[in-house]
Amino acid sequence: MRLPLRDTPAPLARLELLHLALPRRYTFRSAIGTRSEKQVLMIRWWMPDGSWGIGEASCRADPRYSGEFIDGAVLMLRDHLGPMLMSSGTIGDLVEACSQIRGWPFATAAVLSAALDALRRGGVHDPIDRWTFPRQMSVPVGASLGLYSSTAETLHAVMRSQEQGVRRVKLKICPSMDPAILPAVRAAFPHLTLTFDANGSFGSAHLSPLADLAALDPLMLEQPFPPGRLDLDRRLKDRAPDLSLCLDESITDLGMLYTARMLGVLDVVNLKPGRVGGPLRCDAALRWCRERGVSAWIGGMFETGVGRHANARAASCLPDAIAHDINPPSTYLLEDIVSEPLRMADDGTIALDDAPVMIRWAVVDRSCVRRLDVLPGGVG
Repeated sequence: MRLPLRDTPAPLARLELLHLALPRRYTFRSAIGTRSEKQVLMIRWWMPDGSWGIGEASCRADPRYSGEFIDGAVLMLRDHLGPMLMSSGTIGDLVEACSQIRGWPFATAAVLSAALDALRRGGVHDPIDRWTFPRQMSVPVGASLGLYSSTAETLHAVMRSQEQGVRRVKLKICPSMDPAILPAVRAAFPHLTLTFDANGSFGSAHLSPLADLAALDPLMLEQPFPPGRLDLDRRLKDRAPDLSLCLDESITDLGMLYTARMLGVLDVVNLKPGRVGGPLRCDAALRWCRERGVSAWIGGMFETGVGRHANARAASCLPDAIAHDINPPSTYLLEDIVSEPLRMADDGTIALDDAPVMIRWAVVDRSCVRRLDVLPGGVG
């Protein structure tokens, strides 16, 4: 008889924290900053028998996107979560330890992911394996495009995405951008499935221009206001009831999902597994959305193949989604750390291999800027 996941033993010899710096193919600009490299925090869960699993924390190097950032996450894992971990605990014990940490969902999610990955490599089914509803193993891909300085640059980027076959194009927007760009994109691509993502950069002074975006027939407007400003989302919805609102940074748990839905400001949710606290909570959120008919898709933060593969597996549980932000890492990283990366077919989908990822350790070693061992009960 299969053991309930929470009761499954998850022995721990040590956590290995790996801070990587991976060059990007191009500079990416959004309302919260410009990036030319991807800094990554990887968590490796080592079992006493030498087997291991790996998870990726999707936090940024700075706290401009969320309050969580890599240096802080390392200190939290070293000084707070590490001392609470047990060498012979269960997955339930690990969940309980993580639940005592306020905030830091990306880091705790990576620890949980690493532990579940270690177990899965040994034959234990994780929440996605135990999913009881239909899955779609060919996942449709959407492209997330940054801010560009001119209409011509934006049109070129959109055209390039169309040529690659992506199912949906998401354009980053901010209050200071040229107001002529978005109408020009819609005029040039009248049938394009188009999304706008503000990354929470607008405020109460921008209700009218945001409401005017409805005339461009976007599939959705994502995170127009800072996290927690559901009052402004409600005011925007009153002005433009046909504008479909997608929340992202605001959704950190089931409580925020429920609250936003009850307020009538959540039409779509960009569900990031890391932001809601990892595989178990993501599984609960996926089930919540399915049971209530809430449209959802899986977003990303330009993860490596480790995080992208995990996100793609979550996306497979949402067969009705038009597209997910899980384009292959090869489109934005010069070099990935997995040996069998995701690849997009001509029809704009990626075929999902459910097997655990294989790591290119030479790339990890070459890009590693910091390495730290954390033992159960404290630092190694």
